[in-house]
Amino acid sequence: MDTSILEDIGLTQGEIKVYLALLELGETNAGPIKKKLHIQNSVVHLCLNNLIQKGLVSYIEKGKRNFYTAIDPKHLIEFIEEKITIILMHS
Repeated sequence: MDTSILEDIGLTQGEIKVYLALLELGETNAGPIKKKLHIQNSVVHLCLNNLIQKGLVSYIEKGKRNFYTAIDPKHLIEFIEEKITIILMHS
């Protein structure tokens, strides 16, 4: 995947790395993401929370842990359309 597209829609480098790792790993908790990317736990959680707020990641609770899933890249168009709607509303 061309990550410049993800930058163009407003994702940070950290968010892009976490999103792509989730696409590769599938449903998982933060531990494997941290291990795969070699970044601090707090950075992983910050990126995950940002991606959840942007609607690009969802999660479910299993016991005391959250398991995260990235939305299918095909649904990124919905994210872009939401940004366009927000821009138009503020014009």
